[in-house]
Order: sequence, then structure tokens, then C-alpha cells
Amino acid sequence: MLSIEVARFRARTLAALRAFFDERGYLEVDTPILAPELIPEAHIEPFATDLLDPCDPGIAERRFLVPSPEVWMKRLLARGYGNIYYLGKVFRNSESRSRIHHPEFTMLEWYTVEADAESQEDLTARLLAHLCARLCERTPHTEGCRTVGAPVERLTVAGSFARYAGLDGFRFDAPGSLRRAAAQLELHVGPQESDEDLFQRILLTHVEPALPTDRPVILADYPALVPTLARARGATCERWELYLAGMEVANCYTEERDPSRLAEFLSHEAARKRDARVRHPPAESLLEFASAPACSGAALGVDRLIMALLGLREIAGVIFFP
Repeated sequence: MLSIEVARFRARTLAALRAFFDERGYLEVDTPILAPELIPEAHIEPFATDLLDPCDPGIAERRFLVPSPEVWMKRLLARGYGNIYYLGKVFRNSESRSRIHHPEFTMLEWYTVEADAESQEDLTARLLAHLCARLCERTPHTEGCRTVGAPVERLTVAGSFARYAGLDGFRFDAPGSLRRAAAQLELHVGPQESDEDLFQRILLTHVEPALPTDRPVILADYPALVPTLARARGATCERWELYLAGMEVANCYTEERDPSRLAEFLSHEAARKRDARVRHPPAESLLEFASAPACSGAALGVDRLIMALLGLREIAGVIFFP
């Protein structure tokens, strides 16, 4: 259980996050935690439950705890809600038990209309500076504030492969490039491993452990071979991730709105989830997003953010009842 000091710091952090977006005219939205359908993502297993009919015990409707409010927020964007944010609980099942994972966690997700992922980098840097200014002088437990408040370093994924894995001039779209890279790094390659699998292995084993921990790092221009709802731009997509103290804390896209690409993503990811332990209907309502204005969305793990601000290594240290 949290110490009272950390609990108070956590409460101030949530208030500071809300203040940042409220001051900029974003609308806080309160979206459902239970959903009848989800945006399919092959690497995420949801929690499932049943909505019972009080009049007929034989009738139950399947519901799923949301791993992100995205399915709801994109419907609001399509209805003209403008800049919005959500701050609340989300849930992810069947994840590794580690010092930085928890099945129930707090997420900040925001969408900025008429903006792309690159412009969100500046907003995120301003958010980090805002938090340090509001929080770090009011509590003694801010060893991580110097790290979070340092200038942000920006690095492309291809650049990180060159710097930390020795893969100079690496091209993700070159046929067989990831298999050759894995062999160069002496990684065993299974016959069923895809380019996406190999990319993730190189990222996790050679890049992430080597990223600087004394300043925020934005890792940008992810390869388009990793299926996401980020807008593609040749061999890469308009996507970045934020690392604090070596932890991946936030993920940002220029949101894809092309209806054919949205439909293709739903079909592709639903097919990849056929062997999932918890299966769910794909969120066909995502197709409404084609009528939304151009925008960029970002999702930030608040518990990991608080860990970084406090210089803590265990997520259990910032959650009331881990």
C-alpha cells in the first residue's frame, strides 16, 4: 500500500495533468470501461465478463474491460467534440508480471485535432515541463524530476538501430533485411517468426536497454511493417514513443482516417486474434472515424510517469492496492 506522501504526490500529479489540458481548452471525457466490442490488437488480451439479463438467467451479453478508451474517443471525435482527453483506468490481461507492468493501470489519452504526431512532440515536452514546475518543488520525493525535466532527445528507430545495434544504413522495407540483421546480432530465428517479430526482438534486446535514462527520449518513425492505426509514410509511419528512465511511457500517432485502411486494419488484426485466449468482436464503429477531422492521438501510462518523477523502480510503489 502507498505511503501517505506518495499518495499525495500521486493526487497532485493527476490534478496537474488535468490542469495542463484544461488550460489549453481540451474537454475531459468520461467513457465506458465495459465495451461490447474492441479495436483488435494482436498483442493485447482483454478481460471479459458477462452482462446478465435479470429476467432470463440463460441470456448473457459478453462485455470487455477496455485496454484503452480509444474505441469511444474516436466516436466522439467523429461527432465533432474537438480536442479531448481521458484520465482513468484501463485493463490488459495476460501480460508479463514485471516491475513495470500491472493488469489495471491509469492512462492519460488525448487527441488534438488538426495536428500530427510531430506537433505532439512539442506538446508532450511542454507537459513534462509543466509537471516538473508544478510538482517538483513541493515534495522532497522528486529524485526523478531532473531526469523528466531534462531536454528531450529525439531519435528515429532506424537511427537507434544504427547507434545501439550496429545496423548502419538499415532499411526496414528491404526484403530479408530483418533476418539478416538478426543473424548479424546472433539471434536465433525461428521458422515461423515474421519481420514484425524480429523487429520487436531487436528493439527489446538491443535498443531499449541502451536508451539514455538521464533524459526523456522520443523514439520516432516506427516501421510501417508493425500494424497500427498510425498514418503510413512510405516504409515508416507517423508514430513515436516516449521513454522516461528507460521505460516506454507514451505512444503517439498521426491517426489514420482513410476508410479502406481502417477496414484493412480491422480485418487483418481480427484474423491475427483468431487464436487469442480471449476473443472479442472487432469494433466496426471504428469506421466512423473516417469522418473525423485530421488529428493526432497519444496515450500515456500515468503510473510509469509517477515512477519516473519519483525515481522509483517498481510500479507497485505508486499504486494504492497492487
